[in-house]
Amino acid sequence: MKKTVVIIIAGIILVLSFLVFTNIPFFFNGYSKVKTGVGEVAGPALKLMSKPTQLVRYMFDSYINLVGAKKENFELKKKLDTLQIENQKIVELDKENKRLKSVLNLMEQHPNTMTAARVIGEDVKNWFKCIIIDKGRDHGIKEKMPVVTPKGVVGQAVEINKWHSKIMIINDTNSSVDVYIEGKNTRGILEGTGQTTLKLKYILKNDEIAIGDKLITSGKDSIYPRGLPTGIIITINRNKAGIFADVDVMPFNNYKRLDEVLIVKKK
Repeated sequence: MKKTVVIIIAGIILVLSFLVFTNIPFFFNGYSKVKTGVGEVAGPALKLMSKPTQLVRYMFDSYINLVGAKKENFELKKKLDTLQIENQKIVELDKENKRLKSVLNLMEQHPNTMTAARVIGEDVKNWFKCIIIDKGRDHGIKEKMPVVTPKGVVGQAVEINKWHSKIMIINDTNSSVDVYIEGKNTRGILEGTGQTTLKLKYILKNDEIAIGDKLITSGKDSIYPRGLPTGIIITINRNKAGIFADVDVMPFNNYKRLDEVLIVKKK
C-alpha cells in the first residue's frame, strides 16, 4: 500500500513538472503565481530574519570602532603628556639659564672674590636654619664668609668640612645684619625670626621710612660687605609701646627655592 502511494505521488510530480517546463499556460501561470506568492511571503520573513544578524554586525562594528577610538585617545594622551613634560623641561632649563647667567654676571663684576656653589640640601636637624652647599675647605671656604645670590644676601658660612659647608640663612633667629635703608640715612639691625619674614630693629618711630623701602648691608658688622641687597619693608607699626617702630621685612631670597649661591671670599 505504501509503495502504491509513493508511486502515485511520484507520477503526479513528474506530470506537473512536465506541464510546467513545457510552458502550458494554465499550469505555467499557476506556478508563477504560487512562486510569486511564496516570494512575497518569504521576502519579509527573510528580511526580518536578517535584522538580528545586521544588529549583531552593527554592534560588533561599533565595538571595534570604540576600541579603536579608545586606543587612539590613549596614544594621543601619551603624546600630549610627553609634550607637556618636554615643555616643562624647556621652561625649567630657561629658568636655570637665567639664574646661571645672573650668577656669572655677578662673578664677572667681582673677579677672584666669589666662588659659585650649588645648594644640595637643607639641614633640618640643627638648631640653626641652614642650607648645605657643595663647596668646602678644599675650595677655600671659611667660616663667616657671606653667601649671596644676584638678588641679595642669603646668609653666612657657619660649619665647614672638606667638601661641603653649612650656611646659616638670615631667617635664622641667631642671624643679624647691620643695614641701611637704601637712599636714606636710617640704619638698623635686620634680625631673623625663624619664619619667612625678618624684623628690622632699632628704627625710631619718627625715622623716615616707608613700606617698599629696600634695605642694603652697611658693611659695619664685619661680615657682610657694604651695599648688598637684603630685603624690602612690608609693614610698619608705629603704635606699639616704646620709642621704636615694629617693622617687618621680606627678604629678597627664599632659601627653600635656592639652587645656586655665591660665596664672597674676604680679602
